[in-house]
Amino acid sequence: MKKILIPIFFISIFLIITSCGNIKGTKTEPNVNTKFNTEYKKSRKNFYGELALKENNEIRKIIENELHSEVPEGKSILINFSQKGSNCISMGLNNKDAATVINNGIRISSRISMNNNTIDFFVYTADVFHKDVHQNNANFKLDSGFFYNNIFTFHENCEAFFILKPNGQFMKFYGEDYFSEVENFLQK
Repeated sequence: MKKILIPIFFISIFLIITSCGNIKGTKTEPNVNTKFNTEYKKSRKNFYGELALKENNEIRKIIENELHSEVPEGKSILINFSQKGSNCISMGLNNKDAATVINNGIRISSRISMNNNTIDFFVYTADVFHKDVHQNNANFKLDSGFFYNNIFTFHENCEAFFILKPNGQFMKFYGEDYFSEVENFLQK
């Protein structure tokens, strides 16, 4: 009987140590909701509108200047925006898992953009969660403050997007896991 209990004891200790080691890699900040719960659902917002031709042309030029990129005429613009927010599911991830989620988001955005005559951009703020992951990804551009102060003016969620179509129709959405929203709006 004693011979059976000793291996069980060591296996139990090993499992406890290795499972606690995984928890250590994930840091969360106080007062940040990392769950898809009622609080998170209430923080998700979307806005639709349409700009007049002159306003549309002006905002397109400003976006081109801010991102140091040229947007071909006739293409929609998709800006994927990452910021620090009080509702952030991805904050509960370690850097390796966050990098995987971010890379999947880039891949999905690129596919949707290619299929819908859209050019996509990825912008992050200096205080974003997992900053080193964003900073080390060539797809991301650091916001000068323009997008944070003028386009993405709500700061409850750590992810958002803005779409501007060539005809001036736009959509802004705050929340994570939004690619079905992007695709539906672009296909209208």
